[in-house]
Amino acid sequence: MCGIAGFVQRDPDARCLGTMLARIAHRGPDGDGQWVRAAPGTGGPWTTAFGHRRLAIIDLATGAQPMGNEDGGVVITFNGEIYNFQALRAPLEAAGHRFGTRSDTETIIHHFEQHGPDGFVDLNGMFAFAIWDAAARRLTLARDRMGIKPLFYGALPDGGLVFGSELTAVLAHPAVARRPDVSGLVSYFFSDYLHPPYTMAREVRQLEPGHVLVWEDGRLSPPRRFWRVPAPGTAAPQDESSLAAALWTKLDDAVHRQLIADVPVGVFLSGGLDSSAVATLASAHAPGRMKAFSIGFEAADFDESEYARLMADRLGVEHVIETLHERNLLDVVDEALGFLDQPLADPSFLPTFLLSRLAARHVKVVVGGDGGDELWGGYPTYLAHLYAGVYRHIPAFVRQQLIGRAVAMLPINDRYQSLEWKLRRFTGRWDDDPIVRHLRWMSSVDLPELARAVRGAADVRPATLDAPLPDTDDQMHRTLALDFTTYMSGSVLTKVDRASMAHGLEVRPPILDNETVDWAFSLPSRFKVRPGQSKYLFKRAARGHVPDVIIDRKKKGFGIPLAAWLRGPLRERLESLLASSPAWDAGLLDQSVFRDWNRQHQARKVDHAKPLWALLVLDHWLRRAFQPSEVR
Repeated sequence: MCGIAGFVQRDPDARCLGTMLARIAHRGPDGDGQWVRAAPGTGGPWTTAFGHRRLAIIDLATGAQPMGNEDGGVVITFNGEIYNFQALRAPLEAAGHRFGTRSDTETIIHHFEQHGPDGFVDLNGMFAFAIWDAAARRLTLARDRMGIKPLFYGALPDGGLVFGSELTAVLAHPAVARRPDVSGLVSYFFSDYLHPPYTMAREVRQLEPGHVLVWEDGRLSPPRRFWRVPAPGTAAPQDESSLAAALWTKLDDAVHRQLIADVPVGVFLSGGLDSSAVATLASAHAPGRMKAFSIGFEAADFDESEYARLMADRLGVEHVIETLHERNLLDVVDEALGFLDQPLADPSFLPTFLLSRLAARHVKVVVGGDGGDELWGGYPTYLAHLYAGVYRHIPAFVRQQLIGRAVAMLPINDRYQSLEWKLRRFTGRWDDDPIVRHLRWMSSVDLPELARAVRGAADVRPATLDAPLPDTDDQMHRTLALDFTTYMSGSVLTKVDRASMAHGLEVRPPILDNETVDWAFSLPSRFKVRPGQSKYLFKRAARGHVPDVIIDRKKKGFGIPLAAWLRGPLRERLESLLASSPAWDAGLLDQSVFRDWNRQHQARKVDHAKPLWALLVLDHWLRRAFQPSEVR
């Protein structure tokens, strides 16, 4: 695990690569490497530069990067882990490829030589990498199916290309213009994150998950998809007992694969079903007593620590737990936000940052439960769509004039995702199109408000509305695929990557193993969401392995009391930026709209915590990332 950066350019600044790597040094504290070569090209020579910051996990002695093949003609800089590299290696050796290391990195090189970009679909793991093929004068970038690892790139004025693990690394290249992008702003305020390909910088893009990008002698081809979420299979599935047993076996295989490392591996244990299932399987395979890491909260509405302790005691793992008070979280706001390479408005980034810091004091690698809700239907919104089938048959005037007004009169409740909050979302953001409805339910700023709040938003469509989805009549399957390809990669996995890599910690999500994901999406959605039952098959698979009290308890998010904070300890800071911010100076946002939202929030008339927190995060990022003249 590490950070990568590099470029291909006509006449680069010799210091540039070092500057880019310095921006992502936290991702790889164990070492760094640079590789620079000049090659002929149409119109003059190209200089290719690869950089690498290393977090040593596998093949500690000989796994340093950038790494080349036997003759140095194919070179890679790679961020991630490939869990099936040993299985891929055997046929490559049989085909005559010679290996000099035990690393998964070298396997990617030879697999690329043998199969080209078409072979990337075979890589079971999390990855973002760049490969230089000297003979073809070709640079190839690729990102894993789920988007677990990030990759940013930008075209250079001379026809070259620059890339990096984080946006700040790409912006450190002197030829990259630093101008905010209204499409990125729209994506951010609608979704709380920036959906690929957009970023906050107009000249920089994110490579989308499951995509490959090829540059060849000054020509950049459009990104090409090598994997997409499939439609459910048409064959009759097995009986439910057999399916549940198969699910547990596949998850067990995935956890076993992802425990491979030359350093100790721990586990994140929240006390929820997903992390408890992963911890159960991981502790059984661990060579010694595994360490489990948990965060408890002083506020009872957000605390799951009693369930984490229950699981730790049951499994006999060494439980390392830290209880957070309001002051702990407030003290870390600026430090944590400083590690965001672009704005991310999920407030659970703060406790994730502290959890990662706790784990990094003990281990370099942990496995966690990310992906279970998106893959197996764990969010309350999925059940809400089932209820929507009844609600949509109520006459529109009754929904709007009677039910909508009655819900709007409910008092504001600061509890995490309270019933009042859910009812307001359900009735106030209704849309007959289930995909649009789902995105509006999930959004930070609803579509009509977005047009007023972000300058130029009326002419820009949020990117998530056009997410490619499987061609199937199974609407719930499409909704799950929507969250899997947008919210999970854009918010959940981004949060975990930036929070963990800030502390040089690798987090692996076994639930998102390729084989498990392919199998899960082959099943119709009725095995995941049923009236009154979320994660149906996953819960059935865990029954007997995980305590019933954890399987059957109400879902609780990994959140913080944000709405109350913005009326309390963060109020002064919020009101200061409402008076003076680069966002207003550059004309990016409508200042009066946000001031109105704050007045309504402080008076407890409307809960505007999400967009106000998004504003605070954006302001912090703008002050770090841009000089005043660059924001305009």
